[in-house]
Amino acid sequence: REILVGLGSQEVMSQILSNKNLLYNKMELEDFGTIELQNPTSENHAAVRSWLIPILVDILSKNKHVEYPQNIFEQGIVTVKKDGKVIDYERIACVSVSEKADYTKIKQIMDCLFRSLDIEYSIEDIDHSSFISGRVGRVLVNSVEVGYIGEISPKVIHNFSIEMPVVAFELNLSEIFGSL
Repeated sequence: REILVGLGSQEVMSQILSNKNLLYNKMELEDFGTIELQNPTSENHAAVRSWLIPILVDILSKNKHVEYPQNIFEQGIVTVKKDGKVIDYERIACVSVSEKADYTKIKQIMDCLFRSLDIEYSIEDIDHSSFISGRVGRVLVNSVEVGYIGEISPKVIHNFSIEMPVVAFELNLSEIFGSL
């Protein structure tokens, strides 16, 4: 967290409860293992967050009145249902919005983070419906898939009523440090 603050990002702390509309529908993604509450007190807090990027993009959408560029991040727990088990992961995600936000900008931030931690990583091309095709990658550490990086798709940006490019990465810290 200190590294990202040093790189000019502002830390946010969001609620662990969210909703499937934000986590998946607005992100143009299918549910990949959400834990839903049986008796939620509101539709906005009906599921446990399964990833951080949608939460951060939602924060950007609520801060359009703030001067650009905006760089925010969060480190925290996400919970997913995988192979019939409920698993908590420690993750960190960073998003940036500005007229000049692009893959290179977010990769530079991630490069600095990994260099500061003395961890080698690689990126492989993938398709992910939340990101622009050809501008998204899967992050690997010791051949273990640990995250995503890329430019958020225009459709997703429109779903959040944001009018500038958004770039992001999300890393599974539990997987990273487990693979070292």
